[in-house]
Amino acid sequence: MFITIRGQQLVGVTPQVVVNERDPVKSTAILTARNFHWLVVSTRCRILEKLFCRFSNFVKSGMEAYVLGESRMNGQSGEKHEIIISGPLVQWRPIQQYYTCTVDKPKKETKLKGLKSFIAYSLTSSLSRIQVSRRYKHFDWLHDQLSAKYIMIAIPPLPEKQVSGRYEDDLIDHRKHILQLWVNKICRHPVLSQSEDEYVGGNFFNCVTVPQSPLDIGHVERQVDKFQRSVKTSEDAMRVMQERLGVFQKLFIGPVKSNWQKMALAFVTLAQSFHTDDHPGSNRMVDALKQTAHHYHQIGEDFEAHSKNDMEPVMESLYSFKGTIQTAPDILHVHKQAIQKYRECEGKLSHADAERIKRRVDSTSYAVLAEMNHLNTEKVRKLFLSTSIPDFYELYKLVKKEKRGG
Repeated sequence: MFITIRGQQLVGVTPQVVVNERDPVKSTAILTARNFHWLVVSTRCRILEKLFCRFSNFVKSGMEAYVLGESRMNGQSGEKHEIIISGPLVQWRPIQQYYTCTVDKPKKETKLKGLKSFIAYSLTSSLSRIQVSRRYKHFDWLHDQLSAKYIMIAIPPLPEKQVSGRYEDDLIDHRKHILQLWVNKICRHPVLSQSEDEYVGGNFFNCVTVPQSPLDIGHVERQVDKFQRSVKTSEDAMRVMQERLGVFQKLFIGPVKSNWQKMALAFVTLAQSFHTDDHPGSNRMVDALKQTAHHYHQIGEDFEAHSKNDMEPVMESLYSFKGTIQTAPDILHVHKQAIQKYRECEGKLSHADAERIKRRVDSTSYAVLAEMNHLNTEKVRKLFLSTSIPDFYELYKLVKKEKRGG
């Protein structure tokens, strides 16, 4: 029953009743069907909102427990990471010992006496030189573990899991290249490259050492907002670049190659027509036409080779980085919730307790700033177009040379 008595409201399932304390007989039910429906819906919304908050990534990951100082660690963590201030930048402490891991030699293997087949890849670490064989599902499992543990770090994407045509050579080669990019990013990351501890989610921050200087939350929020706008702009720009490169690639391996080689065939046909002519100069003309046909045919092959050797790596790099920055909004949302939780507690707790929560929120802010710097460094480091533009120029010079030779 939803009854108003002396300004107090009791929620139930019957219409609202206003009790007249002077004359209880005159008490009347005044809640209309519409108001009653609004009451039920609003009550459900409040309940669902609380349930939604309980199941949010901020809570499930343990970030809320960490911010409030309620997380518990069983034993001493063997994993330690440090965030430092280098000039104007907040960054993860650089890796002391760099290493690489090579993804190579994809081959088809079977199990259950040939009933099930799959592609296995050979992985070799530069540290141990030990070679192991791994399937796509092993990379997928590791990706899930890293995503669960490092909720404030952008995990690069794996290649799409395609079923149809999965044993075609081009698809296997493409997937190998994306897996190699994924492994390279993991090896270069100051935190992901050192991951060997079981502490996940919010507990990870117990393994992180940050500078002692307190952060201005307002200043951090402005930096994060600026980065978020940059991520959106970069994502849109990379999508457009991928589309344009895809169009060029299809043109180069399709109509462009075909038209050059059709032109080559036309020269061959013309050369064959001179065989029936007994004129002394016909042989020289036949040789010249055949040579021209060869060059035109080779130009078509060069366009296809350029598409595979030069454009394909650029598209794979764009795919990898775009997939990495697409995880940024989730990271920034968790960080925003950490700040919001601090503001909810501010004024309700003692100054000492509020300061301890502020310190833990600062740890998450330092981690976000360090990860933002790492992503920006990765974006500049790749220099996608600086490797492809010279290759376009080389293709142009090659075409010009072939035409001169013809």
